[in-house]
Amino acid sequence: MRSYSDNTLFGNILKLISGEAIGRVIGFMAAPVITRLYTPSDFGILAVFTSLCALCYPFGTLKYNLAIPLHSNEKIGINSLAACIMILTINTAIIVLVLVFFHSPVLSFFSSESIAAFWYFIPLALFFGGMSDILSYYSTRYRDFSTIAKVTVVQKAVGALTKIVLGVLRFNVIGLLIGNILAGSGGLALYIHTYWKRLKASARNVTWGGVRFVLKRYMDFPLYRVPSQILANAAKSIPILYFTWHFGTDTTGQISLAITMLSVPIAIACTTVGKAFYGEIASLGIKRSREISALTVRIMIKLFAIGIVPFTLIVCFGPWIFQTFFGAEWTQAGTLARYLCFYLIFRFVYSPISDGIFNVFERQKFVFRLEVSRIAIVASSLFISYFYDFSVAGTIIIYSLALTVQYILSIILVFYILRKTR
Repeated sequence: MRSYSDNTLFGNILKLISGEAIGRVIGFMAAPVITRLYTPSDFGILAVFTSLCALCYPFGTLKYNLAIPLHSNEKIGINSLAACIMILTINTAIIVLVLVFFHSPVLSFFSSESIAAFWYFIPLALFFGGMSDILSYYSTRYRDFSTIAKVTVVQKAVGALTKIVLGVLRFNVIGLLIGNILAGSGGLALYIHTYWKRLKASARNVTWGGVRFVLKRYMDFPLYRVPSQILANAAKSIPILYFTWHFGTDTTGQISLAITMLSVPIAIACTTVGKAFYGEIASLGIKRSREISALTVRIMIKLFAIGIVPFTLIVCFGPWIFQTFFGAEWTQAGTLARYLCFYLIFRFVYSPISDGIFNVFERQKFVFRLEVSRIAIVASSLFISYFYDFSVAGTIIIYSLALTVQYILSIILVFYILRKTR
């Protein structure tokens, strides 16, 4: 018989899936138009931009946003929110100052001179994306997944429409950059409108003592989660920067589209299953670890059963799908997508449950160790590819196989944590 937790969890997942599905349909419908308005080189520049933004994101809130759903006390909850907004504002201002005076050497250090003319978009993406993320975890605290679903639809619609309109108006890559920022923060006004009264009423409980308590109680997040997130983002960004440096922006654009499209089911799972799962096990608490363990196993089995279908289709028909849907010039992206599927199926199973398990059971050190191993594996695979002068396809294959091993080890670690805490 299905437990209350199962009923609640799957009900929340359905709410999130409704919004995510509509948002993804909008994205898929817009994609053939967008890929015909912008060049592979434009997408390559966008890939470099998003990679650099990903390196900055952990510094936005120092990962204190993960603490917002965890404490049952309402005063601690609102002080967690206040701490996140304070940290985000200060760190965005610091990044603005650094880029105003040193954007050329900073971007050169990351081999990202191609976006030197657009450096000012980086702090904008950091601040507005960070605010949206903070309020998303505030929604998760109250398991208000209907609002998250609505915000998802608004973001995807605003982002896609902006890219199309600015593309038609010949804004070139600027249209992609602005659309990308709005796709991550376009629903911010809806969050504020929904929670304005609650936030206004709770504001009187925000105190410096409360903020200090949050900063001290959840110190493990900046100590371990920030370095972990930096390493995780670096593991994603390094291949993009490597391909840009070694093969050029056209090839990077092909790889970027392949990764973007294959990440759709993973993004859906993380947004829907991941948020609902995190909210559910945070409410259960560590004392009910047996229930969390059983729930985790059921979720992972279902994720694997669902994920095997789209990834198998890409392996069998990837080049034809990409050529038909995006245009003849994107056939290479479909070929590369085939090889990426090796590791993405395991990432699809692991990613939605990882945040919840590591945060609720307070295993931040394990996350850091995993990310150290991941970046070492990624860097080693690219070094081997460079040393032996592998082709684009050969580099992608060894990169994918290396990450397959890493994600299998990550899944084993999750089961170790669950078994140890029973």
